[in-house]
Amino acid sequence: MKKHKELWKPFLSKEKFLIILIVFILINISLYIVYKDSIYSNPGYQQQYPNTGLSLYYYFHNIGANPFLMIIMMLLLPNLISYDFLNLQLSHASYLIETRIPKKTYYTQMFIKNIIMSAGLVFLLECCTILIIHCFYVPIQFNATTYMENYYIVAQLLSSNEIMSMILFVLMTSIGYSIVSSLLFSLQFVITNKYIYRCFGVIFGILLVVIPALIQGYLPFPDAAFLLQINNLIALGIENVRVNPFGLSHYMMYFITLIIYFSISTSCFKVLLKWRQAYD
Repeated sequence: MKKHKELWKPFLSKEKFLIILIVFILINISLYIVYKDSIYSNPGYQQQYPNTGLSLYYYFHNIGANPFLMIIMMLLLPNLISYDFLNLQLSHASYLIETRIPKKTYYTQMFIKNIIMSAGLVFLLECCTILIIHCFYVPIQFNATTYMENYYIVAQLLSSNEIMSMILFVLMTSIGYSIVSSLLFSLQFVITNKYIYRCFGVIFGILLVVIPALIQGYLPFPDAAFLLQINNLIALGIENVRVNPFGLSHYMMYFITLIIYFSISTSCFKVLLKWRQAYD
């Protein structure tokens, strides 16, 4: 148990808390920009549509219209545990840890800790975003609007109960980001420069949005490309620019994409472990 707790120490530094604080500030700046540039800042709109606060929360996650949140989150993910893990390896400081516990155990625990820390922190940031919108922008109300029949209701995407739908969205988004974070962690066998790796998350996130659209025309089933899109994990159903492929529900889209990404992540992690065992 003591060894298990000590594995957290290199990752709970003042620098880490500073990075999280800066990310939190950037999220708030982005939220303000999105709010001021949107129809939701119009007082008349708020009076006519009581669910404006809830709509603003989901609109903030729209990657196509507002990539700010995704970029900030993807900048954060490699800097939680992954960067320090790489830095420890490059500075050979991890050798002291590896003399006390097997390398496979150490790597596996770091891989799992990275997933847990990523999910927990994203969940906290999502909850803070909801509170900030409610307290400083527009009060968030649930089931306050009667919609037309067959209207695409983002606030009821995962459940007809808007509170439950938001809870599910926050949980699924947090887990989605943690799976992407685990893939970034595993790609350290490709990117070994710690300075490049620190900013790699942003480039990687953009590629995960763009690549499925680029390869669509080369697949026997073009719609299958959209099962690889990161939107399914971190902004499920928000954009609504097309019908889900193969008639899949939003839940199925999410879980299929999650399984694909986690399978790729664990495969890359095994390669990373073998590579480090062979060359360290």
